[in-house]
Amino acid sequence: MSLRNLILKEWFRFFIGAFLALTLLITVAELISGFLRSNVTATEVVLNHIVEITNKFKLITPVSCLMASLFAINKLKNRNELTAIFAAGYSRKRFFKDILIGAMIISCAQFFISGFLEPYTKSKKDFFIEDGQSKFKNLKSEGLMASTIESGRLWFKSQRYFFSFSSFDKKLDQLNDVAIFFINSDNLLSKKITAKTLRYIGDAWIGRDVVEIDRLAEKVFPAISRSNDYPIAILETPADFKEIEADITTLNVFDLYKYIAKLDESGINVNEYSVMFLEKFSISFICIIFALVASIGAFRPNRRGSSFGKSLLVVFVFVILYWLINSYSIGLGQSGKINPYLACFGVPALFTLFLFYQFFKNRKLT
Repeated sequence: MSLRNLILKEWFRFFIGAFLALTLLITVAELISGFLRSNVTATEVVLNHIVEITNKFKLITPVSCLMASLFAINKLKNRNELTAIFAAGYSRKRFFKDILIGAMIISCAQFFISGFLEPYTKSKKDFFIEDGQSKFKNLKSEGLMASTIESGRLWFKSQRYFFSFSSFDKKLDQLNDVAIFFINSDNLLSKKITAKTLRYIGDAWIGRDVVEIDRLAEKVFPAISRSNDYPIAILETPADFKEIEADITTLNVFDLYKYIAKLDESGINVNEYSVMFLEKFSISFICIIFALVASIGAFRPNRRGSSFGKSLLVVFVFVILYWLINSYSIGLGQSGKINPYLACFGVPALFTLFLFYQFFKNRKLT
């Protein structure tokens, strides 16, 4: 067995162990919390957890990478294998490259999970759980069904009409590029209304540049009218559209990028969605950084020269600080108080600088 295979074997073995242990811990906590709910069955709780567990991987995977490096190096130290590896001429630079290879594989897997698998599983929630979105999201408008299509528009079906729009401005309580298709009691299209914008003022929706095409279900020529500042009676409120936009989480990374581009073109503040998009990349990046940060113990291969307990404490303090500061930074980015790139990559950049400092400090040993 080559030295690279030995190092990677130990690293992946500890990664899998840490990943399974953390997943089990979160699973137990989530299931206990779900079983305490009165509006769902035990089977639905389990199925919901299976669908939602991919969202927890963004917390589990980086910490697992860190623990894999920490425990793998400690094991090699305890058996004096790390000293023997370096004494045989295997440089620390090659050692870190091996750790980097393992971390990059996990990083790519995490990006696939957050960018593709997680949106896909969320889109199938109602397939596995009847009315799953309502039961576990607590939507106020029962029967409200929304979906996102490739054009970037959002569609939903209410009690007596289909509704589509390109974007919803939460600050203005305004829908953009609206199309409403009314259905009569015979389930026939009876009227269509389009509007450039539809804004919630007081307790009513007021449309601008409205075009109404009526009498579509009758055997006569449709009646067409145009108006501005025209009230349109729909049942939903801005709170409902905020819930409808939750379906954006079912978009894969490519469709999410296209949707954000369309929002940006319409002049809508896209900070919240940009953070959602960039976080998929930053989580994958931090997996690599955590794996390398926890590997700096390789500069001190002699087990007598370092304390595993001290290293463990320092590293986990770093993890706690990372999640606290990063969560706060993400919140600031979503609210538009700081740039989305700074919100997602600011904290990982600090860890990267620390890593470069350690490499520069120990450059003679590499």
